[in-house]
Amino acid sequence: MAETQDNIPLEHQRAVDAHFDSLSPKAQARARANGFRPYRELPRSGDTVMELDEARACFRIRQTEGADATVRPSTYTRDEVLTVLAVVLDTIGGKRCPVLRGQAEVVRIGLGIGSKLTHKQISKLLGCSRVSVVQQVACFRTRMESGLRRVRGT
Repeated sequence: MAETQDNIPLEHQRAVDAHFDSLSPKAQARARANGFRPYRELPRSGDTVMELDEARACFRIRQTEGADATVRPSTYTRDEVLTVLAVVLDTIGGKRCPVLRGQAEVVRIGLGIGSKLTHKQISKLLGCSRVSVVQQVACFRTRMESGLRRVRGT
């Protein structure tokens, strides 16, 4: 349930708002940055109160689209999986941490997606030799293939 002015005693609302008004503008800004809002700014009865939990709201919307609205496919094509992984790795590679960027590129090469960087550039990001990068890619491929064999075997 969203907090509105209606479910808080009026005396408490006035006391909290008076205290907020007594704060310096800097302290008020800091309080707002931490999520505080004076009661006078909360919605009143009759105001439209939006649901804060977006996942729940989206789930409710999908339910109105039909019985199969939330059913996801049980299998995906290789291209679909690689597309999702490419987006994930691009996101990780976009971080400022050079080690994360380097590891994302190692995974990209291991998956066969292709890298935007050379082995030498990746080795600089990771702080190791080019041969070490090649070994990391080989190790990743080995672990990935053994995992796939295990899944396919069951």
